Amino acid sequence: MFTKTMVTVLAAMLCITAFGIGQASAEELDIEDMVRIETGSTTEWDGGDYVALNMTGGEGFAWFGVVYGNETHDNSVTIVSAHMRLLGGAEMRSEDGGMMIPEMPIPVMTVFVQKLALLIEFSDDGYLDPWSNELKGAENGLFDFEGSGSIVDDDFDIGSVEPVHKILDLNRSWELSEIEETTTLGTTEKEWTFTLSNKNLLYDQIWDNEPAENEDGSRAGRESDGKVHDVAFTFHLGTKLDEFNASIPWYRVNYGDDGIVASEQTGFREFNGTSLQTEFKFDHRIKDWDYQDGDNFLMLETFTAFGTFIPDFVQNWMDVEFVNSTAEEAIVIAEIETFSGGEQDIAGTDGIPNESTRLSKDSVVFRDNWQKIGEMSWVSNVTVDGEEKEMYFQIHAGENIQWDVEDEDGNVNGIVFLGGYIYPMGHDIYHDPSYETCVLFLDIGANGADPMSAFVEIYISVFMSVLIIGGVIGLAYVELKRFRGF
Repeated sequence: MFTKTMVTVLAAMLCITAFGIGQASAEELDIEDMVRIETGSTTEWDGGDYVALNMTGGEGFAWFGVVYGNETHDNSVTIVSAHMRLLGGAEMRSEDGGMMIPEMPIPVMTVFVQKLALLIEFSDDGYLDPWSNELKGAENGLFDFEGSGSIVDDDFDIGSVEPVHKILDLNRSWELSEIEETTTLGTTEKEWTFTLSNKNLLYDQIWDNEPAENEDGSRAGRESDGKVHDVAFTFHLGTKLDEFNASIPWYRVNYGDDGIVASEQTGFREFNGTSLQTEFKFDHRIKDWDYQDGDNFLMLETFTAFGTFIPDFVQNWMDVEFVNSTAEEAIVIAEIETFSGGEQDIAGTDGIPNESTRLSKDSVVFRDNWQKIGEMSWVSNVTVDGEEKEMYFQIHAGENIQWDVEDEDGNVNGIVFLGGYIYPMGHDIYHDPSYETCVLFLDIGANGADPMSAFVEIYISVFMSVLIIGGVIGLAYVELKRFRGF
């Protein structure tokens, strides 16, 4: 098992099929043949430096990393998981039945992103509803507000909000520790640990009785207000490599001058491969926040997005195989559980809470109509000043994304939502959420076919979807920054 510094809720085994050119036998499995740890700089995901597990070495596409601000480019700590997965496999034939490609995968690209954006101190005193003039949300342990509009479109607005006292913007430069590597079980399991930290930070905005400097009534923090001595995120990137046998749906697809003209499932095919289970565990540590009141709460505000890019040729196949299907057939769904609504799916705009909603289950599961894809989870206990206390995770607002991407010949389906880890007051706060997924590399094409050469344009199209989904998420993230204007 992955080494742990604290007990955490683990997701169920998730294996997302990708395609490969064959793998070694069980005696020869070596994680270093498939995974490399790398560091570098990027302009994607709002830019900066990154530490990543790179699995793009010719057998598929999987990239799990942490992007963060450096000395020349500010950015919040951003967790990124991007991987190709299969909806099935096919033999491609001409319109009259002649064999064109005996084995080829049917791929899509999936991306998970979570930005650790702001630290917000607030009072759980409720807010005044501007329509009814009633006090709402008091003493429920949540950060409540009245909002309207879309977080994706440029019309999201906040009408009323519970009292906010201080904000620390985490969009800044971060210091990277040494990266420690541990092999925990022979050559098939490994973990890398590193910390991104900031020390002695002035507050960005303070609301108090002193004269305001900004239109929102806040002022900038000063030395006399104290400093946050340490904000640190320690990452444990664990991977485990296993042999895997998979049965995947198989189709006979006919291709003509106008694209795919027929598709028929012929059964299932067995493929050998390797599974690579990957877990992000990221410990939060916040030291010496100067609270204005001992009953206040501290919230780590996050922006989470999960999206799937469907190339046009895959959508064309879906339309033929499943008849009258649309992009909605593969819509991304988040499974949540709330105290007010029990278990529920976020499958459309109406399914996403439009007000602060506490989750009763310590996880959010992501899936589509094909398979379970990933899971973010956390423990409900948090260590505050050496004592175990209860924390919450809440969703503020969010919505689905369904965008056609004409220049890249495909469409993006996904979910974006604002949320927050809410902690009770304390000088030393420690908490450890995680995100887990699994990629399965199959030896499609190992029997003499060469799907990579025949599939090169398709592969590049899906590969480019990482940038596409990044652009979609980037546009939505702009709206999160407006949360600073309380």
